[in-house]
Amino acid sequence: MALIYRAIQSGIANKEGEKLWHLSLVKMKDVIVTQTLAEQIAEKSSLSAGDVHNVIRNLMSTMRMYLLNSYTVKLEGLGSFTMIAQTRGKGAKTAKEVSPNQITYLRCQFTPEYTRDAGGNITRALIQGASYIHVNQLTKALGAGGGGNTGGSGDDKPGGGGQEAPDPAA
Repeated sequence: MALIYRAIQSGIANKEGEKLWHLSLVKMKDVIVTQTLAEQIAEKSSLSAGDVHNVIRNLMSTMRMYLLNSYTVKLEGLGSFTMIAQTRGKGAKTAKEVSPNQITYLRCQFTPEYTRDAGGNITRALIQGASYIHVNQLTKALGAGGGGNTGGSGDDKPGGGGQEAPDPAA
């Protein structure tokens, strides 16, 4: 499978007054949940889906414990997780006035692992080998034809990007 994309026209004109077209990745309607991951991993190992699901849940709770205690968690081959706090517009005049009450946004940041080859080029583990397919090519390959809400038709106008793509599994 490949990353599915479609063309979306910008709602904002550039300096020349043109509304340019940009690539937009299409997301599948279904979200892959922990149980699905566990089942797929179990097929590739000697563990049961329940065993894998248990390991994933324990991984999440253990990572949470470390992250909430100011550690960075690195999963080799995947990447690093760390907590980020922002205080947008809530700065203090002195260092003594700094407090957690200033935090306006707390999130866990993920940085994919990367390697650098001899030429200095960076390869990120999760995106290595990515390929692309236009949504119209996908629908043709699935025998759906290509009309409707698949991009390339009238839905590429500004504001049309909020619609979901067809589920290829359907």
